[in-house]
Amino acid sequence: MPKETYTTLKPKSDVLSKYIAYYYFNTSKETNYTKSFVFYPHYRNSITVYQNSKISFNGNTSKVVPNAHQDFEIIYTGIHPNSRFGKIIAPFDKIGIVFQPLGLNNFLSESLTEIVTEDPMRNFNYFGNDFVTVLNQVYNTSDFDEKVMVLDAFLLQNIKPFQDHRLIKAVDLMFKGDLSVLEISEALHINRKTLLRLFKKHLNCSPKSFSNLVKFRKAINTYQEYKPALTDLAYQNDYYDQSDFIKHFKKITGFNPKKFFGNLSHLGTEDTFWTVLKSK
Repeated sequence: MPKETYTTLKPKSDVLSKYIAYYYFNTSKETNYTKSFVFYPHYRNSITVYQNSKISFNGNTSKVVPNAHQDFEIIYTGIHPNSRFGKIIAPFDKIGIVFQPLGLNNFLSESLTEIVTEDPMRNFNYFGNDFVTVLNQVYNTSDFDEKVMVLDAFLLQNIKPFQDHRLIKAVDLMFKGDLSVLEISEALHINRKTLLRLFKKHLNCSPKSFSNLVKFRKAINTYQEYKPALTDLAYQNDYYDQSDFIKHFKKITGFNPKKFFGNLSHLGTEDTFWTVLKSK
């Protein structure tokens, strides 16, 4: 029997699919199970919920321990440039909402920087008691389709379409090619300072950091598709040369590409990848 389950499901709503990449449900009922792992940066951000667990942060490390007196811990994790380390002690019951780029912004009345005061952010209570009510409904059913429908219904009621089309276009351009910040600002007919301000205000990161993560994640996805040689992988994903490729991966992950891909674990059916450091 597996010591934990990890299930990923997409929203059933086509409207929400534009904003939410997927939900995940990660559970372990074991009483003598600890997992330590590295999780890697993404251009997506997320809201994570733990039931009957307590989470603590220390620099780039998090630790989750059982706590029967803690109803929900609601955590926001944003776009971060480097890998982080996690440790989870079972039992635990975890729900994640993983947003598309700028997805969360379509549910906010204010800019992201007005709401998020630290990253990761504990006690992310932007959606208030209504969200707590929904979480109780999700945790009270074992049917995954019903869990998704409950989350979908709540989020559909809270859509507030993001209106800054300059940033939407900038993000879109980053996925279409390896453009410099200057090239993107020129394409949008805005100056670099304005582009930087937009990224900082609505994504809490710089344009360059976001672009680097797009390139990094494209390389991971390409490798998962057909396992090309690492030299080919570098050129296919717009790295200047093999040295640039190795340097970029070491900076983000702490590993060279060969070791990184050799130790990568794929969770669920979406693009969730960890390196498990210890499991017992």
